Amino acid sequence: MRAPRGSTAAASPHPVAAVDPGSAARLVALEPGFYAFTLAGAQRWRDPAIGLPLPAIHVCAAAEGGLEITDEAGRAGSWLGGGSTMLFVKSRRGGEALVTAFFAREPEAPAVEVEIRRLDTGDDRAIRAVPAADGSLPPWMTVRLGAADDGGGTVRLDVVAHIRGRGDVRFAGGGVIGRLGPGLWIEAFTIGSPDPALAAAIEYKGLSASGAETPWLACGETCGESDGGVPLLGFAVRQKAAAAGAGRFDCEYTGYFQSGAVIGPLRNGAPCLSPRDNDPLEGMTLNITPR
Repeated sequence: MRAPRGSTAAASPHPVAAVDPGSAARLVALEPGFYAFTLAGAQRWRDPAIGLPLPAIHVCAAAEGGLEITDEAGRAGSWLGGGSTMLFVKSRRGGEALVTAFFAREPEAPAVEVEIRRLDTGDDRAIRAVPAADGSLPPWMTVRLGAADDGGGTVRLDVVAHIRGRGDVRFAGGGVIGRLGPGLWIEAFTIGSPDPALAAAIEYKGLSASGAETPWLACGETCGESDGGVPLLGFAVRQKAAAAGAGRFDCEYTGYFQSGAVIGPLRNGAPCLSPRDNDPLEGMTLNITPR
């Protein structure tokens, strides 16, 4: 498993729920720090006669007093859309931001993505993301909000990760796996799913700090060493080449590493490794969608 040349990006957090067919929301956990929220790429705004252009993004604290949110001019603000392109969010003690998208009511309203960048260095370990090719800082996290189907058609997963100092931790239904704290790396993981077709079709592998690369493993098998204190340095997920109905699933995943490197999204068996040597894997996201 060789290190990829590929992109750096962040993956989506765990979804909360769609509010109605014209809106969708996600809850984002923020560590103590200072963040910038921006809209990813060019957005197609529809100017109404009254009110905000659509789509419009609302950002607020999930609990009162948990976050301070200001716009580019330093004024209190909570909306992205139209002329407002960036919000700054200060999380003093850690908290949760509720990000809600309101879409134009049209048959094929496009999904929107909100990029979250960590602007401070955090603790001594820092969030030192690897710069992109143009020198810009990649997102710490990307929140994708779809108009009609917020889940994006992803298949439900049940993942058990063996985490340093915590033992086996179950992450059900999607979202970020791991990332429980600095130094709490993933030593092993097991992927399962209540969908029998998916469980029969998907395989995965890993690379540990001991230098051992696992073979491709079937769903339900443990990838890594859960009893030796050895972190994983990388992983990959794909559909089995010989699976019945081959080509039915796409596998997309991102890795979060101890150095702060965020690698992905990668797809369909591409190795997810940090460009730095011996960089433990502390978190991952995995989305599997039917083709």
